[in-house]
Amino acid sequence: MLKTSRVSVTFESSDERITGRAGLALFSRYLRSNQLMTIVELKFGSMRKNKKGIPVTDLFIQLLCFFMDGTSRHISWFDHLKSDESYAALLATKEECLASSHSVKSFFGRFSFVRDYLFRCLLQRLFIWRLRKTRPNVIELGIDTMVLENDDARKRQGVQPTCKKVKEFHPLQMNWGRYMVDAVFRGGSIHSNHGDTMEKMLVHIVDKIYREYRDDVPIVVRMDADFFDEEIFKRCEQLNIGYLCAGKLYANVRKSAENATNWRTFTSAGNRGCLGVHRVYESAGNLGEGPPYNLQPLDCS
Repeated sequence: MLKTSRVSVTFESSDERITGRAGLALFSRYLRSNQLMTIVELKFGSMRKNKKGIPVTDLFIQLLCFFMDGTSRHISWFDHLKSDESYAALLATKEECLASSHSVKSFFGRFSFVRDYLFRCLLQRLFIWRLRKTRPNVIELGIDTMVLENDDARKRQGVQPTCKKVKEFHPLQMNWGRYMVDAVFRGGSIHSNHGDTMEKMLVHIVDKIYREYRDDVPIVVRMDADFFDEEIFKRCEQLNIGYLCAGKLYANVRKSAENATNWRTFTSAGNRGCLGVHRVYESAGNLGEGPPYNLQPLDCS
């Protein structure tokens, strides 16, 4: 059984200049002090080929700090950081454990489709942990895609042209508020509602919520017009969850809404105002009786 490492942190005054990356010290110690690195070691520890190599948890911490810092987007920047004696102390790691650009490329090269799926498992585990900690009465999930432009990179493995005639990626993502719940990395030419990926993602997450959090919690899924699909709506009704979807107001849609009688008002918490009140059609009767549920504010950007 893995033991969680405890890191003691001491704060002292200094006459030296505090640089813009000083916040990485707190960030790296936060990563080491919680259970996240223990889970990372369990799922990805086998990627370390021998004991002389850099520990997987140290590689993850350096990569996360690299993304958080944002000083450079190039992997060659790791060579500069490795030559910086103060950077090891900043991340509370040994100097010999600092990764070079070659080490990072080699680490990325060991990932396979199986290990990619482990990242999804990690996100879902964090999601369930947050649910148990905050105990929401209603869970509002969002499903959308995000375009990641990669047109200027020399190596673009898997990247594909999009409608903008540039080479990009087009991952499918599920979020809960500002937190990522699940994600599927895909090429840029793949449509948002490609195949049954979205349905499988939804079925898996709903089942996980019912099994590991509460089997009676109301779930509402919101989607944009790309997912305006009769099959998706049928799946939501089979799962006994509410759904909100943007789309063109066809005549049959307007008629169904006008003839519906069992609507329930959902009031969004917060003061953003652009989507303050929603109405969810209770086709499956999952939401039950009672007053309107308070949902988290929707992202209106």
